[in-house]
Amino acid sequence: MGTYSHRVAMVDCIGACHVDVKATVDGPVVMGTSNPVRVGRTPGGVACNVARWLARLGIPVALHSMVGDDEAGRGLIDRLGGEGVGVEGIDVVPGASTATYTAVLDPAGSLVLGIADMGIYDRMDAGWAEGILRRLGSSLLLADANLTEAAVATIARGKQGRRLVADPVSVSKATRIAPWLDRIDAVFPDRGEAAALSGRDAPRAAAETLVRAGANVVVITLGAEGVVVADESGSTLRPAVAPRRIVDVTGAGDALVAGYLFGLAVGEADPVGWGLAAASLAVETVDTVPESVTRDLVRSRLPR
Repeated sequence: MGTYSHRVAMVDCIGACHVDVKATVDGPVVMGTSNPVRVGRTPGGVACNVARWLARLGIPVALHSMVGDDEAGRGLIDRLGGEGVGVEGIDVVPGASTATYTAVLDPAGSLVLGIADMGIYDRMDAGWAEGILRRLGSSLLLADANLTEAAVATIARGKQGRRLVADPVSVSKATRIAPWLDRIDAVFPDRGEAAALSGRDAPRAAAETLVRAGANVVVITLGAEGVVVADESGSTLRPAVAPRRIVDVTGAGDALVAGYLFGLAVGEADPVGWGLAAASLAVETVDTVPESVTRDLVRSRLPR
């Protein structure tokens, strides 16, 4: 798995933990009628996926989220704990349903339609976030925008010198992190989210605008084109690491964030490169977090 002589930082992931249902259509998608599909269910949510990646890579990681007091919620906690994720920060809410995200994918693995039942996350308020801050033990935080605006604000204000990485999650939720860019050390929007945050359509212009707004590092994901990376020194396009095959692209963004956090946690010089390497592995399987992933496997995909 690879070893490091210096101290490895712990990571706290704050945000979504739900059941991902992936329905892959067997042939061309026909709207307005029934389509034959193959269905798989896995843990999901940005914070959850990133935490699982980090645990597979040997990074101490804790997940802070909410699930319902139901079979799905209990199953998620049992599975994540078995994978090495710290689950003490997952609150079980009586009377609530565990969140579910259903993705309809075409035969190439591209998203056709997403359906989300995320009502439980409305309970992630400022008081809940304050409780998390009181028990944090890490120097690295990930927050996703499934949190309420109040929770995002509380975490941004209370990070107290910790490095904060943020994922906007969607165009509609990206505005939750917009007021706090000057408190965010790295932000990972896709093209649409970057445009919503910056008011600029061109990715490089959007990235540079977000840096001027206060973000230390901006990484805009462009799918197969790679990523635009910007900081105070300027912006650049970094090409994607080519996968050997493409099975399902939905987990690539979370893998990118996880690889980046891994690089920060172990003191790598190029954390974005680790993110690109992890993303190339993620699209090769229907599993959001490949079971066979190791540090050495990710290292073998690092950009040359």
